[in-house]
Amino acid sequence: MKSSFAKHRQNRAISIRVFIALASLALGLVCTELLARNEPHPVAKEMKMAAQRMAQAEAVVAKKRLAMGLPIDPVLDPYQTGLIGVESSILTTTVGDIVSKRTSTNTAFAALIVRYFYDIGLEPGDRIAVGSSGSFPAILLAVLSACAETRVEPIVITSIGASEYGANIEGFSNAEIMAACRDAGVLPYMPIAISPGGEDDLGISSMYRFEPSDELARYAHSVAQSLAIPLILASDLEGSFKAHLEAYEKASPIRLFVNIGGADVNFGSGPASLKLKPGLIIPSARTRKTDLGKLHKQAPKDPEKSAQQVTSRSGTMDADSGVDAQAGLIAYYLAKGIPVLHFLNIKGLAVQSGIPVDGDPRAPLPSSIVSTRKKPSWPLIVSLLIAGTALAIRKPLRYYP
Repeated sequence: MKSSFAKHRQNRAISIRVFIALASLALGLVCTELLARNEPHPVAKEMKMAAQRMAQAEAVVAKKRLAMGLPIDPVLDPYQTGLIGVESSILTTTVGDIVSKRTSTNTAFAALIVRYFYDIGLEPGDRIAVGSSGSFPAILLAVLSACAETRVEPIVITSIGASEYGANIEGFSNAEIMAACRDAGVLPYMPIAISPGGEDDLGISSMYRFEPSDELARYAHSVAQSLAIPLILASDLEGSFKAHLEAYEKASPIRLFVNIGGADVNFGSGPASLKLKPGLIIPSARTRKTDLGKLHKQAPKDPEKSAQQVTSRSGTMDADSGVDAQAGLIAYYLAKGIPVLHFLNIKGLAVQSGIPVDGDPRAPLPSSIVSTRKKPSWPLIVSLLIAGTALAIRKPLRYYP
């Protein structure tokens, strides 16, 4: 009877000590969160300046568009950014989501890109390769605005084709928008080359047509001539891929590859491409081992709505063993151990970054981008000490005869 009583008291004492330890840990965690505070990010100033520069670029674009007699639809583009295109044109290659297009005009994306640059350690003078379709001209301006404020050098190749509501207005393609910003002194950059875009980057499109047309390829040729920019017009996707890669490699070393939109040569045309997570993708050991040589064209032609899921095997091949053009430049650079910024599924990226979907593009920058959360460590340390003491105490039990 006495032995049972003593055992009961001992178990009770252990339970009390465990309870005190758990309560201390919980209190420490709560205090850590309650006492946390937001502090300016180390490059918050550059973020704000990049956002301001992007706003200036949007104003230049809108002014230029109106001066050219190209009206801005107040329903499609209520904030008058000038960066929302039309539904149908000879430059339209795929379907597009109007909400994604409007969301992409938010100047917070320029700030977010500066933060990405900081995260991967880019420094002034570093070169990045930018492969852009015409689907999100606002994101291209965001990237260029971030480069201007951080003095990172962008090596840009843009296609002329665009999805619905992108840079798909004749006279106002991606390259022509860049020229307008350069001429206004806002963004001092021009593409090193352009390509037609469309399926396999051949400038052939069947959107809104009974038969495929090469109007896009012919328009790309005229833009290249008028802006004195080299035109990449290969006979197949592999040829276009190699031409893009050769142009980028002339500017090596490349520290980052930026993909904007779903151009086959950049994004790839295999099923693995659709699993890429938007935003910053850091190469991993598993990424480098993935065999993209097995990929073939099975991807739906609406990547804008399909790129929803994250994967750590976004695709790669060893450059020395040959390159699968269908895997795209994203996969090539990941295989080389170079980070990638991937801009597709813009609404998803906005949500995960704290950027309002379909909101005012010039609203104040989200604190989640320009701030860092600073949590004090002492409450947790104190709670661990109390918890450890509570568990370590071994108060002897007294037995009464």
